[in-house]
Amino acid sequence: MEYSFFTQLLLDNGVPRQILELLVAITLLATLVSIARYIFGFKTYGVYAPIILAISYSYSGLRYGLVVTAVVIITTLISYSIIKRIRMHYITRIAMNYCLLSISLVLLFLIVGRYGLGLENMSNIPPLAVISIAALSDFFIKQYVGKSLKTTTLVLGSTILIAIIGWYLITRQNVSNFMINNLWIVPSLIFVNLLIGQFKGLRIKDLLRFNSILAEKENVPK
Repeated sequence: MEYSFFTQLLLDNGVPRQILELLVAITLLATLVSIARYIFGFKTYGVYAPIILAISYSYSGLRYGLVVTAVVIITTLISYSIIKRIRMHYITRIAMNYCLLSISLVLLFLIVGRYGLGLENMSNIPPLAVISIAALSDFFIKQYVGKSLKTTTLVLGSTILIAIIGWYLITRQNVSNFMINNLWIVPSLIFVNLLIGQFKGLRIKDLLRFNSILAEKENVPK
């Protein structure tokens, strides 16, 4: 494909296309998290978690990525529920959780290798993608320690949802090519975030909630 002058200049001077794609994708994903948080009202595990999940899904494939994510969350929930009953330091608990998590992921690959389960190509997932998804365990535990399971699950769901939307955007070839050939988008996203950072109105999620409350009040017999 033909590149714009500035993009070609970067590529000719030692910037690999894959690195350029990832860096541009990070700016897009970070802005997506910002919009989801302050315009729509979706809470996530910070900015890093949805970004790393979206990029991991782009390498693993969404189906395999979600399977690994499910195993990570289920294992973390079970293991931490058991480990927290033992008196020990917090970091030691996290370390034990990762030990159990590693065993669970090995078992997952063994089961898939033996029975298939419609996931025959799971062995082709890049190791770094699996490790990056496993890191979600740390975010889950930190939230779970200070919040209820319901709140933690809602934030987890929002994080995965934003990651899936991000995965969809960065895996579209036309979107990737457009971003690469129009690098002015990166500074423009800085301006977008400046605007979002000054937004003080009600989030869409809050508006929907308030509208439902008002509707219920109107339906109450006087």
